[in-house]
Amino acid sequence: MRAWYADCEMTSGPMFEFHISRAARERYGFADALFALTGNVVMADLRASRELARRINVARDTERHPERAVSAGGLNAMGLIDEVLHLVLALYRAQRDSRAMLDALTWLEGRLGATALDQTLVRFADEFPVVDVYRGREDARKWLARSTDGVPHRAVALEELITVWLANANPAFAPFLELFGDTTLATTSAYREITGALREYFDTRPRFGPENQNLIDMLRAPALASPDSLEGQLAYIREAWKDLLGDFLRRLLTALDVLKEEEIAMWLRFHPPVPAVGGEPALGPSGPEGVLRYANADVDVEGFSADE
Repeated sequence: MRAWYADCEMTSGPMFEFHISRAARERYGFADALFALTGNVVMADLRASRELARRINVARDTERHPERAVSAGGLNAMGLIDEVLHLVLALYRAQRDSRAMLDALTWLEGRLGATALDQTLVRFADEFPVVDVYRGREDARKWLARSTDGVPHRAVALEELITVWLANANPAFAPFLELFGDTTLATTSAYREITGALREYFDTRPRFGPENQNLIDMLRAPALASPDSLEGQLAYIREAWKDLLGDFLRRLLTALDVLKEEEIAMWLRFHPPVPAVGGEPALGPSGPEGVLRYANADVDVEGFSADE
């Protein structure tokens, strides 16, 4: 079960996962092959992010409505942030509290009652389904009753529910909210009661991270540090959590580079250089930071160098 990171190391290649709801799957026609056991979409690399962004933009008719467009770099950055949060959860279980999610189920049942907890997990498993549940080959309730490699699916669902909540609470994820919105879940279950109690639960468990925090505080830290910027959140993670992430840092640096290239390409798209005498571009001092460094780069309108 990849989302639980049995080895707690990013050794399986440049791959990340994030949540896509049933409604978004149906609207955009995403293939089953994209989805992992957890019901998350699995992106193998930046090229896959570009393809996913392309499919979304075609469905949104961004040729006529460019304001609806999503960027591949933003999609890649969002997925990496979500993946980092999964990694932190896995490291927490491996290094501090192996029973954190299992005991959370018992604690939440005592707080909310078994019926409310079970109904919420079933609703979540139906709203963010694994492939078999999505295709109707298995009922969500039956899937939750099973386990994989000794890990109960109820614990998997709870962890995924936490990361869906974190994604919805992250202002920088807003351009992608349609993919994982939690409104239906919040209005048809005890989802808000569960997420509202998480910090209190983790006050009863070991603290974690470089600042020895309540786990929920740690998971929310990047979004609180830079609420409206994916680039800022990646920079925070790079600096604050560098001792936890190991080789994953290389992927963060790549994501930051791609976001910068997209920013510059977008600026150039709407502020094309004016030829000066002799035909050389005269960009001047204005524009995004670093634009002069990219003045002679072969960058297309999608924000990527032609030689990528």
